[in-house]
Amino acid sequence: ARLQSRLNMKLIIAPLLLASASAFSTVVGPTAFRASTSLSATGVFYSTMTGNCETCGGHIVEALKGAGVDAGDLEDIGDADATAYDSLIVGAPTWHTGADSERSGTAWDQWLYETLPGLDLSGKKVAVFGVGDQEGYADNYCDAAGELYDQFKAAGCTLMGLTSTDGYNHGESKAEIEPGKFCGCMFDEDNQYDMSEDRAKAWVAQLQGEGFF
Repeated sequence: ARLQSRLNMKLIIAPLLLASASAFSTVVGPTAFRASTSLSATGVFYSTMTGNCETCGGHIVEALKGAGVDAGDLEDIGDADATAYDSLIVGAPTWHTGADSERSGTAWDQWLYETLPGLDLSGKKVAVFGVGDQEGYADNYCDAAGELYDQFKAAGCTLMGLTSTDGYNHGESKAEIEPGKFCGCMFDEDNQYDMSEDRAKAWVAQLQGEGFF
């Protein structure tokens, strides 16, 4: 009985030690790395095909840190725990142009419909960014960002950070949720890459003014 008691105690202590260790360790993944963070921090999630979305997500993270915002490192949504953060910034490229759903061609396409419905994110603040080519795909510019907006809103999240369409040359976009308004911050690394950092900084300042953080 005494031996069994000791074995039971080891079985209880071992996972606690592993959980404690993982909470303070940095995990290195193929496209992003994660560090532990408090629940009050902001998580920045993306998924990418060519690396453009990762680049713009990096601009956002740098803008957050430059503004003194408590933010985690950039994370690929395929490896992420969206429940670990108090507010979320999420971004996607658009590859499946003209599609009604699963428009990004990335891990988001599964995550939005298989993982998100099982999470309790009600009331969580979410801001969306998108990456697209407004010259080559003028009629489908950043469509996947609109899909992120719709699905997180359906999950009960509070969406913030809408921006003006001024300065863009697109024809149509599912990210334009009302005339003259994008559902978040849109980037174009193909045609306006020199504006990306300033757009990220301006958006973070806007989110601060809206009380997002």
